[in-house]
Amino acid sequence: KRKKIFKMTKLSAFTKNNLNKQGFENLDDEAKSCYALPLRFSPGIATILVVIGLALQSPVWLGSVALIALSGALFPRGMLIDLIYNYVVRHLFHAPPLPPTPKPRQFSYLLSTVWLTGSALSFYYGLPVLGFILGGVVVIAATTLITSLWCLGSWWYRLFFKSAAVEQRE
Repeated sequence: KRKKIFKMTKLSAFTKNNLNKQGFENLDDEAKSCYALPLRFSPGIATILVVIGLALQSPVWLGSVALIALSGALFPRGMLIDLIYNYVVRHLFHAPPLPPTPKPRQFSYLLSTVWLTGSALSFYYGLPVLGFILGGVVVIAATTLITSLWCLGSWWYRLFFKSAAVEQRE
């Protein structure tokens, strides 16, 4: 029998709160602890892909990454990078499969799709500075997510939709 590589670690209140804000509030502390590292995989790979696209100033590459992000926005169980993790990578590390992507995190993927599409179009139309700014915002936001599990897109989701829900009740 293989030894399990992924061990449960104690999470800080900050990390638990960040996972809750992404929509994982229904997971207990043990599950959050098990998912804290794997939930960084998709944004980590995506960030690498965006950095490559920015370095190449490639509208096709960035547009392709935007489509990958769109898959996360549209399919809670079918984001392309999550599928690669669930069907290949996790088995190498004896890790749990990722849970479905909650609405706040899906919204974040949708925002990334928009910004990356803008970046791709900017490079296509000869506006590299704008392309670097739009793509750079995605890199900064994703790097923050990878390092802290704090998600800007999920924060915007809660800010916008919580405000909308409050206005509807009034």
